[in-house]
Order: sequence, then C-alpha cells, then structure tokens
Amino acid sequence: MIARRAVLIRLPRDKCDVNYIRRLMALTNLAYRGYEVWVPDIPKNIQHRLYKFKNYMESLVFGVMPKKWFARTWVPLTTLRVYADGSMKGDGRAPVILDFRSNTIKIHLVCRGEPRYVVEIPMPRWVVERLRERGDVKFVMIGLRDGEPYLALIAERVVGPYQPSNYMLVIDVNAWNHGIVWGLIKDGFIIRWKPEVPNLREIDNIYNLSVELSKKYGMLKRLGLNKTKEGRRLWRKIKKLRRRLYVKLGDYAQKLVHRLVRKALRHRALVIIDDMVEESRRELIEEKIPSGLRKLYLVYTRRFVKLLVTQLEWYGVPYKFRRLYSSICPICRHELIQLPGRVMVCGNCGFKAPRDLVPIHWALREYNHELNQF
Repeated sequence: MIARRAVLIRLPRDKCDVNYIRRLMALTNLAYRGYEVWVPDIPKNIQHRLYKFKNYMESLVFGVMPKKWFARTWVPLTTLRVYADGSMKGDGRAPVILDFRSNTIKIHLVCRGEPRYVVEIPMPRWVVERLRERGDVKFVMIGLRDGEPYLALIAERVVGPYQPSNYMLVIDVNAWNHGIVWGLIKDGFIIRWKPEVPNLREIDNIYNLSVELSKKYGMLKRLGLNKTKEGRRLWRKIKKLRRRLYVKLGDYAQKLVHRLVRKALRHRALVIIDDMVEESRRELIEEKIPSGLRKLYLVYTRRFVKLLVTQLEWYGVPYKFRRLYSSICPICRHELIQLPGRVMVCGNCGFKAPRDLVPIHWALREYNHELNQF
C-alpha cells in the first residue's frame, strides 16, 4: 500500500508573480476538463508539463476535478531530487529541484514567466524527516491560498505489513472543550488512560478579546471610519489575535497526533477511534458555548481526526472507527445517570466511572473481537 502526506510552504510574495500563478491555475482547470489552450507569453515547457498529466486522478492523489469553471486549481509538477552523494532521482527537466546538498528547493518557470528565473527557499525539516522514513517527494503543487503563493510538497511511501500486538489504543474524540481521551488496553485490561485538553482559559481569553475588538471595529465601520489610522490599527490587531488562536489550536492538534501515533507504534497497537462530531456539536449547544467558539472547536476537532488518520496510514498502523458510547452502560446497556463532576452511574447494575472513561470500557468489551480480525 502507498501512503501519502503533504505539507504547505509559503513562498516569498516579492519573488512570485501572483497573477502569473493565477493564470497557470486557470490553465490547470481547463486541462482537467480535457482542453488544451496554448498561451504565447507563458513558457511552452511548463505548458507541455501541464498537459503531460493526462489522468490527474491516478497521477496525483490530490488531483480533484474542479466543480466550477476557473476554480482555483493547483498546478501539478514533477520533481528532481539531488542527494548528498551527488546521485539524482526523478524527472531531469522538472521545474522543482530538491537539492539535499545545499538543503534548498529551487523552483523554475512557475513563480514568474521568465525561462531563467529561479526562486530558492530553504529545505524544510519535514522533507528530511520523510526521507529518513523512506519516503520520497515525487510530486509538488503550486497555487494560491488566501491570495498568497504556496508550494505543496507531497511525500509518498510504501507501507509494509503491520501485525498488531496484544495492545489496543482507544481514542475518544470530543470537541476541544472536553478534549481528546485516550486509553491503552493490554490483554483485556485498561492499563493507562488520560484526557488531553488544550489551555481553554487562554483560548477563551484570546477569543473574547478578538470579539470585543471586532465589535469596536464594526462600530467604526458603520460610521465610515474603518479606513482611518485607528481603524486599520484595530483591524491588524484583530487579525493578529485570530492568527494566534488558529496557531495555538493547530499546533496542539499536530503535537497530540504525533504523540498518539508514536504511542501506537511503540506498542504495535490496533487503534480504535470514536469520532462523534455531531454529538459534540449538540453538547456545545447545550453548554451555551458562543457560536464562533463552537465553530472553532469543531473545526479543529475535524482537523485532529484528519491529521490522525493521515499519520496512521503513513506508518501503516491499522485503525477502525467504532461507536463508543459515553451515556450507555457498557455492562448492561442501560442509560447512565450523570452526577456532578461528569461521573456516570448505572442505576441497574451499579457501574460507575468518569464520563471520559466510559468509551474506553466499551472498547474493552470488543477487545478480543477486534484483535481477532487482524
């Protein structure tokens, strides 16, 4: 099986012609639909390479047919890899060169429509790490995101067979206000479990401050003063707070996924994931979380699941999605009663456990059945 991962690298705007990249993206859209349009002021070399990808769905995993005409479709490109010992691998005339001797990435033809124009950027550590894991960056894509030029590096790796041990790693996914709960099961016993929650107080403070400043900016906008010096200063501060919020939640999700995947690899565990985003959304509404913060929590919950699945597939770790209940008794299947402190009690059989631990007990019921399937 071939697994793939990708990373985005922001390109220097002063060295990249945004309008030129936008035109290449429009040509890519047409190429997906089977049209060939030759533009005189765009180098023929890059256009030949564009039409060389006849079957996008098979040649690039991230190639998706655009749903609309002239949608922002990223441009697929091949790469040439030059290694430290001087050996080369890939397309000899590729517009993107990964030079591991100087730890730089050299981009030709796609940042500006000049044949000899080259943009050099530092080689990210991400590429070196994927190389150590026997991955290879055969393809890249260039395009615009929020009006800024980006390069997407796509690494692929052949995943070998993976035989799970007697361990099972259970991951119960909730919205960020209750965090992610993981439990490690060995030989039918829960040997360790832990809830993982970001710093909610800090996140709430940043969010509330951005909302307060947004209200002030809205007042200035209604008065027609949003273009004044004070209005621009306020808008820059709002954008800075929002970026800080996104970075904190995204960084937390990335680091947590990394730790959980490493834990699964260390124990050679089968991974069971309970992803109930809709239930988490209802809980957020019931707890009267502000709509903006509620949306933020759910977005990064989905991001966490996507990152988790991508990395599990990259390392060949087997995983399954299972419904693990938190309000139904895992012993007798009766409805649980929630006590103060998120403690769940069964009035029928007397089962009692923290709400976050109940899904782990449900996975424990299915332990032998799940392992026997591998």
